[in-house]
Amino acid sequence: MQTSRRTFLFSAAAAAATASATGTAPLGCATLPYTGQPLARALEGIRRAGYQHVLPYSTHQRKPVFTPALNAAERAALRRQFADAGLVPNLAYAGLGLRVNSPKTLDVYLAELDLAAEFGIRTVVGVGPGRFAKFPGLPKRIGEWQQECDLFYPLLERAVRHAEQLRVTIALKPHTGVTATAAHCLDVVRRVPSQRLKICWDAGNVSFYEGIRPDPDLAELVPHLRVVCLKDHRGLRGNPDFPVPGTGDIDHPGMFRTLYRGGFGGLLYIERIDGTEDAAAMVPDVIDQRIRQAREILTPMILTAINEAKEN
Repeated sequence: MQTSRRTFLFSAAAAAATASATGTAPLGCATLPYTGQPLARALEGIRRAGYQHVLPYSTHQRKPVFTPALNAAERAALRRQFADAGLVPNLAYAGLGLRVNSPKTLDVYLAELDLAAEFGIRTVVGVGPGRFAKFPGLPKRIGEWQQECDLFYPLLERAVRHAEQLRVTIALKPHTGVTATAAHCLDVVRRVPSQRLKICWDAGNVSFYEGIRPDPDLAELVPHLRVVCLKDHRGLRGNPDFPVPGTGDIDHPGMFRTLYRGGFGGLLYIERIDGTEDAAAMVPDVIDQRIRQAREILTPMILTAINEAKEN
C-alpha cells in the first residue's frame, strides 16, 4: 500500500510539473456534445478548440463509430481519422447503456475493454446499476435493486480481472445506485480491490441525481480517482440544466483544490455543455464555442490548484 501511495503522489507531482512548465491543463474533450454530428465534425471542432486528447462516443448520428462491431477496415480508418485530426484518444466508455447482470452483457463489456486496449486507450469510464425505475421520484423495489447488485458485483470482478490482463483501468462514475456519491464509490473500490478498478469523479452527476454539492467525502475518495468528468449543473436535484463547466453551480475551484491537495494526477475531460438544449440538435459552431469557453474558464482554475498544491 505504501508503494502504491508513493507511486500515486509521484504521478501527481509529475502532472503538476508538466502543467507548470507548459502553462496548460491536462484537459480532454468527449465527442458526446457532437453526437448529432458526424464524428469527423466532432474531431475538427475539438481540435480547433485547443484540445489534444479525445474521448470518442460510441455513436454519432445514430451510427456506430467506436464500438466492438467495427470490422478491421473500419478500425483502421478510425485510427487514421484520429491521426489526421491531430487528436489522441486516451479515454473510452464501457458498459454505458448495459445492465451488466448476465454473461451476455458481460461479453459486450469485455469486448469494449478489448477495443479500448486495441486503440491504446488505458482507461474506460463506466457506471454501475442505477437506483431508479424512473428518475427522480420512483426508485426500484428493494428486492429488484438488491438482485441487480448481487448480479453486478461478480460480473464486475470478472471484468476487472480481464482489465488487469489488458492493463486497462475501469473507472466507474457517479450515476445513482452503487456509485451515487463519494461514499458509495469508496464502498465499490473496497469491495472489489484492484489497481484496475478506480473511480471517475462527476460532481455534476452528484448534484443532478443526489442534490449534493459539494460532496463531503470527496477528499477521502481522491486516492481512488483516475479520471474527473467536468460537468456542471444548475439548480435543484433533477433539474436538467448542464451549462458550460465553470458557469453553473458546481464549485470548480474548490473541487480542484481538494483534488490536487489530495495528490490527484489523473485525466480530466469535458463531457456536456448543452445546458437545457437538445444536445443532438445543437448547431456545431455553438458546440465549438462552448467547449472552447470551457477550456478557457477551467484552465486557470486547474493551474492555480496544481500550483497551490505544489507549493504546499
